[in-house]
Amino acid sequence: MSIGGEQRRLAAGEAPGLRHREIALMFSGGVDSTATAVQLAQSYDKVHLLTYANGYGHYGFNRTARRVRELNRKLDNRFVFQLISTHEHFNRMLVDSVSKDYGAYGSAFVWCMGCKLTMHLRSALYCLENGLVFMSDGSNSDTSEMVEQSLLSLSLIRFFYEDHGIEFGAPVYEVSREESRRLIEEMGLRLGVQIMDRQVAIQPTCIAGELYYMPYLLLNKRVKHEEARVGEFIRTKTRLAGELLQQQLQERGLKLDELLKQRRAELSSPE
Repeated sequence: MSIGGEQRRLAAGEAPGLRHREIALMFSGGVDSTATAVQLAQSYDKVHLLTYANGYGHYGFNRTARRVRELNRKLDNRFVFQLISTHEHFNRMLVDSVSKDYGAYGSAFVWCMGCKLTMHLRSALYCLENGLVFMSDGSNSDTSEMVEQSLLSLSLIRFFYEDHGIEFGAPVYEVSREESRRLIEEMGLRLGVQIMDRQVAIQPTCIAGELYYMPYLLLNKRVKHEEARVGEFIRTKTRLAGELLQQQLQERGLKLDELLKQRRAELSSPE
């Protein structure tokens, strides 16, 4: 599914030119990613909204598409939307080794973190294939109890992007969720139904994630994660992500080293 434009179709072995006035955003249509999209639209000519389906208990993607249409109506069609399957990448990143990983790290965080890292792998690939220099997501400190939105996770993920010539940020990390709600309400966008501190029915649902974070959602009991193990997991999986990314580019007739050299040369030259 796509909205608002088509991806560039390149011949095998053809590297894209850089698009300095465009940015990609990992997007669900929830409060934080919507507030991020609105903020980015003030600074960039086009925002690529990327939503991912891993094929394991994700549903409700029509909610995201509806949000994109709302945003395009309000903000002059500044958004391109892509719903992208990560099923095969997720299998290779985690599912094929999930029992081993659970045994090694002793926690079910590996599922959620593995899924998010797969999204980052696919986002980096999208940026490289489409000449995008900037990547972002809607991570927020108000939801830092989620392992994939902790400062440790974001710091290590930023290194992964830097290694691939992409600048990564989380623009609303220090923006309160209440402030984002007000922004969305003032723009006349849907807020869904509020249950405790969450807005539901405006973004896809992940059954595995809901189950893992249920103690926090219902009892305000944070799921504890040992930072050393989380860091080790992320470092291990981002190395694998780099290998998979390189393989994908090779299938397109592109060599990662040459592509990065070209991107850095273009970035260093005057516009």
